[in-house]
Amino acid sequence: MTFEVDVFGTTTIAICVFFLGYAIVMRSQFMRTYGIPEPVIGGFAFAILIALVYLITNVEITFDMTRRDTLLIYFFAALGLRCNIRDLITNGRPLLLLVLLATVFIFVQNIAGMSIARAFGYDPQIGIVGGSMSLIGRSGTTVAWAPFFREQFGVDNVSRLGLAVNMAGLIAACCLGGPLAQQLITRHRLKAPQTGGNLEVGFANDSEAPKVDYRAFLLALLRIHIAIFGGQLISAGINATGLHMPLYVSCLLAGIALGNLKPRIAPQIDWTGSDQCLTLIAYVSLGLFYSMTLMGMQLWTAGDLLVFVLVVALIQVVLALAYAYLIVFRIMGRDYDAAVIAAGFIGIALGSTATTMAIMTAVAKQYGRAHKAFVIVPLACGIFIDIINSLAITFFATL
Repeated sequence: MTFEVDVFGTTTIAICVFFLGYAIVMRSQFMRTYGIPEPVIGGFAFAILIALVYLITNVEITFDMTRRDTLLIYFFAALGLRCNIRDLITNGRPLLLLVLLATVFIFVQNIAGMSIARAFGYDPQIGIVGGSMSLIGRSGTTVAWAPFFREQFGVDNVSRLGLAVNMAGLIAACCLGGPLAQQLITRHRLKAPQTGGNLEVGFANDSEAPKVDYRAFLLALLRIHIAIFGGQLISAGINATGLHMPLYVSCLLAGIALGNLKPRIAPQIDWTGSDQCLTLIAYVSLGLFYSMTLMGMQLWTAGDLLVFVLVVALIQVVLALAYAYLIVFRIMGRDYDAAVIAAGFIGIALGSTATTMAIMTAVAKQYGRAHKAFVIVPLACGIFIDIINSLAITFFATL
């Protein structure tokens, strides 16, 4: 028996799940110290409850996630509006370095996944599903590639396996990204270049609540909607050429363009208050997105592939931690921003773009602003890494 919760109910439950996570984190010094995101804790706790209901009563509870993708678009549009194009140009070299590091790790993931598949006696192509397809590529990439693997290689259960691996990686990323940053920051005695509440997403734990009014909030909302409209035009134009760009990436780009034009459009407007509202909207959008994502996980779907999923996830998690700690942090500069980027890389390698941003947001709230990280990581995730990963999947599928 299946019970489906509608859009309104899903959104309402997601808000409750967020506050559940907030209550748990506020009562745990460990979670606050290691920057564990509130929606991750609440969403995972609720997912366990849903799994127990299914196992005890055989009732499967599903949620209408229609608004979830819209929340992600709101988040990236708001993030783009806060980006300075001069900072983006300045950070061109670290952006390239991060993309190169991710490219190398895509190959590491797939080689590891294919090796584990052979050890279990499975088709080596299954290892790609347990590699960059479901981890760096996320569940959407898995679903998109599933028909190809089924038709070309006769590999079944690609979607189910990929979703299970992605689920395990996502949970691990959310739990380990913050502790990795804390370890790097403490060991190397790193300090944020700028402290206080002026974060790209959310507000620092020790900052005062922002003072906003309805005019500033509506102005921020209008700016986001204009950025989304621009992103839709960009996406439509790119799709017309036969290429594909996720809508949230085009909205990020449109937001960057619009955000850097604002002083010339109307310099007399109080942009500061509107920017605070952008930060607030971005934080709310990301929090609800993650609450919905995790509370909707069906933890029982791994089935007979559970052992393989657990082994793959464990090895991939160890590889990601070692790579982020020993290589990403060092190559990205060994400073505070590098520590935040290394923590975010756990999200890139094991979860999703939203996971990455949730991890970095939690770390920045705890330790201070990491502007370079918030400039280069979304662009690396949203534009370059997805393209490279698709090419890598094609390459490994032909081996």
